[in-house]
Amino acid sequence: MCASPCNQSIPPEVQQNVSLPSVKRKFISNYSLKPNDHTINTLQWNILAQALSYPEGNFIRVKTETVAYETRKWRILEQILVHQPDLCSLQEMDIYDCFLKEQLPKYGYTCFFTPKPNSKCLSFKDDPDNFKGPDGVLLCYKSNLFRETSRSNSDLPNDGRFGRQVFSIFELEYIPIACPIVFIGTHFKAKKQFASSRINQANALIAFLNKKYTERTNVIIAGDFNGETDEPFYDILLKSGLNSAYRLLMNNREPPYTTWKFKSREERHEKEESRTIDYIFYRSKNFTPIAYLELPAKNDIGPDGLPSVNYPSDHLALQSIFLIHA
Repeated sequence: MCASPCNQSIPPEVQQNVSLPSVKRKFISNYSLKPNDHTINTLQWNILAQALSYPEGNFIRVKTETVAYETRKWRILEQILVHQPDLCSLQEMDIYDCFLKEQLPKYGYTCFFTPKPNSKCLSFKDDPDNFKGPDGVLLCYKSNLFRETSRSNSDLPNDGRFGRQVFSIFELEYIPIACPIVFIGTHFKAKKQFASSRINQANALIAFLNKKYTERTNVIIAGDFNGETDEPFYDILLKSGLNSAYRLLMNNREPPYTTWKFKSREERHEKEESRTIDYIFYRSKNFTPIAYLELPAKNDIGPDGLPSVNYPSDHLALQSIFLIHA
């Protein structure tokens, strides 16, 4: 399948600000679109906050010029637009007010930004080159495809540590066939030692769904959950009735990794981190995943991991196309 959902044309304004080709990716599918099919193309991506992209004492194999804001912002916009998503869930978003708030509406998107309380980015106020404000969750939808019913946000359980997490909600109607959908974006607490926090956050998210919506409600939840499939939060979500779009399409397994980087630990010692922590979940009898955006091999990225000159984040975007049954 490669109709409009696979259109990889980049607007000239973006092309002229991106000098090098990005990492090549394509959709994988065994389904052939029919003329009357309706689909929703959903993007999930932690863009890497500009304030947190610094190499020194952080991304140890990355050069400062690789993550310079004036070039990186265009690469981020390129990666949002390249595979033409209808819905976007973006985390670590700290460049919305200064850049994407103006850019994304040009390409037909309506947006909803929820800054994170006590964002870690606020610690970098003294770095004028990279501090762009607090990071948070940004939800977007194609204005010609959806009618917005409501928007809201909520805090996830706070364990008392720095950097509370949030989730944001769009209640939408898919205009072509008047199909209602709830679209949620979230960002769970990071670091392996906080698995118990992610359990609490998963339970809170499911409690919210069960309290506000019926089992027949069409729901898509896309986020950086900061935990792998062997953690309890993952089972909690699946046992609640949610399914993973990638897992369904990849023979009952998630991608081998969604983030890959070399971080500095204990002064100059580096540690490789390669983990699957980003997911697109859904709960609906009316939606069937029919395509996913493949993950590049590490050889295609290069020996220094992410971010790179060809890709602006330490997380790889996930993208799934859902067929809607009227």
